[in-house]
Amino acid sequence: MTDPPPESAARAAEATDPAAFAAAAVATPRVAAPAAAPAVRRGRLKAYLGAMPGSGKTFAMLREGRDRRDAGEDVVIGFVEAHGRPRTLEAIGTLEVVPRIEVEYHGTTLSEMDVEAVIARHPQVALIDELAHTNAPGVRHEKRWKDIEDIRDAGIDVITTLNIQHVESVKDVVERITGITVRETVPDAVLDRADEVQFIDITPEALRKRMRHGNVYPLDRVDTALRNFFRPGNLAALREIGLRLVAERVEEERGGIQAPPEDVLVAVGGGPTGEALIRRGVRQARRRHGFCAVVHVRPLGMPDPDAAGADGWRRLAAELQTSVLEPEAADVPATLVTIARERGVRHVMVGEPRPHGMLWWARRNIVDRVVEGLPDVDIHVIARYAAVPGPVLGARPNPDSLLRDLSGSRPRGGLRLYISYARGAGATTAMLDEARRRAGRGTDVVVGAVSGGGASRLGDLRLLGGPDSPAARGLLDVEALLSRNPEVVAVDDLCGLTTTGQLVGHLIPRIRAAGITVIGTVHLADLRSTVGLMGTLLRRPAARPVLDDSAVDSADEVEVVDVPPGALEERLRQGEIMEPGEALQALQGEFRPEVLAALREMAFRRVAEHCDRRLVTYMSTARIKEPWEARPRVLVLVPPRPGQEAVIRRAAAHAARRDDALTALSVRRRPRSDEEKQRLGSYATLTHQLGGDFVTVDGRDVAQTVADYARDHSITEILVLRSPHAASSRTLRRLIRLVDNVDVHVVASRD
Repeated sequence: MTDPPPESAARAAEATDPAAFAAAAVATPRVAAPAAAPAVRRGRLKAYLGAMPGSGKTFAMLREGRDRRDAGEDVVIGFVEAHGRPRTLEAIGTLEVVPRIEVEYHGTTLSEMDVEAVIARHPQVALIDELAHTNAPGVRHEKRWKDIEDIRDAGIDVITTLNIQHVESVKDVVERITGITVRETVPDAVLDRADEVQFIDITPEALRKRMRHGNVYPLDRVDTALRNFFRPGNLAALREIGLRLVAERVEEERGGIQAPPEDVLVAVGGGPTGEALIRRGVRQARRRHGFCAVVHVRPLGMPDPDAAGADGWRRLAAELQTSVLEPEAADVPATLVTIARERGVRHVMVGEPRPHGMLWWARRNIVDRVVEGLPDVDIHVIARYAAVPGPVLGARPNPDSLLRDLSGSRPRGGLRLYISYARGAGATTAMLDEARRRAGRGTDVVVGAVSGGGASRLGDLRLLGGPDSPAARGLLDVEALLSRNPEVVAVDDLCGLTTTGQLVGHLIPRIRAAGITVIGTVHLADLRSTVGLMGTLLRRPAARPVLDDSAVDSADEVEVVDVPPGALEERLRQGEIMEPGEALQALQGEFRPEVLAALREMAFRRVAEHCDRRLVTYMSTARIKEPWEARPRVLVLVPPRPGQEAVIRRAAAHAARRDDALTALSVRRRPRSDEEKQRLGSYATLTHQLGGDFVTVDGRDVAQTVADYARDHSITEILVLRSPHAASSRTLRRLIRLVDNVDVHVVASRD
């Protein structure tokens, strides 16, 4: 073993004996050297992410800023746009605000954040609203997210806000859903580098109520907003995208055993489809932990007819940090095949060619040749999407009447739930806040049961039976509630007990049937499905009851109450959630980091699933198929031939990766033999075991039958296994030409 350097010896002596350290310091010769400046710690970034404007992101950011200031941290507001909202102005309160700078632009004075002043002030934490904001010309950077990077480089922590429509990789999906152009975006990499992302959830119904009360826009603008961007379908679809995006992020952070990375090659031409293809490719590569490359084949020795439209997709490729290849070649499909083989990609994404000429459907095109030339690569043929409707759709029914129609068949009383992935996340606080808001507007509200220390937070809220009643001990007296007959009851913990020993969740239908609206809370770890999936990892007490999932499924509205696991653990250690002895046990069970991360992901996916069911019901009632489809729906073709288990498993794994809905479809062209029936029966059993549906339909023309089914059932992607049969190849070619608004995924023969 080599001797340590003199400095190491001195430090070792200091650790064991201060006198020896002093002697070593005297004996050690020192060489004068210029003092190095201490490294500046880079500031942390926390982002509050919302599905839509008005969800409460800015309010949450300001509340955290006040809490940190009250705890002794130095907090300032770098920039907050209150938009005249009373609650936001109230939330700013006495927080210190760094003065803005004024910029003259086209005869108008614009107000922007003074980045230099924030850095010079050098607080511990800066609150900076609207991460995607585009600055006025002439200031430090074009985009606010770049300003924030400079502030973080100075060692200042930043808390910011962002809406899901401003995330670059989902911009195309948002525009297709809403029909509204998104002009400000943030590269995904900025969100990836954030230390914390906290989702602020709100249901469409709750946001629309908030708007009607004047809490989002001035009252004279509310009706117009509700008819346009804030239509229920828009809000539900955006919310589902946000929930699933955060679930994917949490899944990536959890790590664990992952499949090998799979790289993606995106082939772009001219026109507006290039940017959409790149976004799809980046999303695909991110999910598969691979790299995305963009290739544009320019005609050899000729002017590029697509040159005029190339600037847009080139800027986007740079923004999303993808490599770009622009070879010159006479044979475009052959060049794409060669590049895909050289780079060893697992996926190639190409746009569906537009029809031209009388016999376009009979001629072999670029897609056909790429599919034939890369049998061991997955080819994703991205659909031609129909024109996006404008923001005002006069032919559509009135949104409010639709919501009333949707609720007509339900019990008279509503059910609104706050779901948390762990105790202490804040579901009880959210429930009581809503009860307080409703009571403040004159609604007859009573708290039917509150657990733990919730009774101390009631304030002016009335407790059923008074402070010495069962309600204060977390027990719901159903008979007393029905006798009291309020308009709204707040009930903490659907897995709690009534005074007769029954589960609260099981008696909710009786309360709703009496016309009483229920606001409640539920912990994800108490649901039967969660207990079945997580098992002993939760280490739940054996006596703790399990709540059937139907209690959540029947709710009109479900909101997830999100908090980063790190903050949750800190609350636990500070004794804010439970007693020290119980906390120690929880840290070994449901509060273990890996368990919290898994539960958090499950909570997002669970609420997204509920949101999706509501959205599909809304679309069905309104007879709408586009543009409000948010959840991908995968269709896999299963002929009655041997060996189809592989494609079913592949489709199920593909659907599970994104939490897609899965349907296996078999087309019956003629009467089937007993052997074929038995084989399809086994395929149906396997599909159901893997969480999908198996459907058989009759049709002489397979391609047309599949295209019709996809259109009628809102399918977004069709998976097709390559086959050596010539008839199957012809069917695939026809199918690609027949479907609009549906991607065709040709699965590699290696699988």
